[in-house]
Amino acid sequence: MTENHYHFYASSVAQWATTNDKRDLRQLLKLMDKDGYPYNLFLVPGKHTDPYEIAMYQPMVKGTQWLGTFTLPKKKKK
Repeated sequence: MTENHYHFYASSVAQWATTNDKRDLRQLLKLMDKDGYPYNLFLVPGKHTDPYEIAMYQPMVKGTQWLGTFTLPKKKKK
């Protein structure tokens, strides 16, 4: 099996998280959705263990791709 040389990075105003050996993309999205804040998702070249700078909630790595902003629909009042 080949090793991934990229990872996903998600950040909101409240938290950040990445995919890693124990968390896949589906689990990352579920974690961020659970927090309830809008968040941005990035595809970052390199392993999740590689050191890199973060500025304004986004990774500062050459080749990083912004994949979008994710928001949860507001719950209707009952």
